[in-house]
Amino acid sequence: MTQLSCFSDEEIELLISLPYRVGMNVSYADDEGGERDDEREMHALEICIRAVSKLNEGSELVKEIAHKILDSKDKWPLWSQGVFNLEPHCEKAVLALKAHVNDDDVNAYVKMVLEIATTVAQAYGEFGEEEEPEKGFFGKAVSKIAGGFAGMSADDESHPMNVSASEDDAIASITAALKKNI
Repeated sequence: MTQLSCFSDEEIELLISLPYRVGMNVSYADDEGGERDDEREMHALEICIRAVSKLNEGSELVKEIAHKILDSKDKWPLWSQGVFNLEPHCEKAVLALKAHVNDDDVNAYVKMVLEIATTVAQAYGEFGEEEEPEKGFFGKAVSKIAGGFAGMSADDESHPMNVSASEDDAIASITAALKKNI
């Protein structure tokens, strides 16, 4: 029996599509870098989800969700169309999780979604900065994920400089919605 089996079909669709849709939302929030920026952000989104699915430690539910996101790659174009005004969906996802799983799994899901948002935002040097070598960037992203989603601090004191104001606003809005019912 999978951990997702305790959820309704509608809840499962929400839980597996939301992390991808959040990544797309952050990517669409800033269009300064052009097409190369978008490509790099989409690559970061997939790498981040793939890394979560391969973790040996942590929430089994989150790993299962990450696997389902990857297995649903054919749905990504459809999910990309509904990426604005995600706050109600974030709140609904947390409420669905709280009804069926423990607080550790709820927190792990929220951290995964926020890590995806941050990873996408950091995927390309904003404001004309030099982009980091791909291996180094993705190595850091995977290290943060493998380290228990430690990349997001409570006060986000180590705010990365390559995140634009519009991406930062999108992440803040998503964060508030995800944490509203915790």
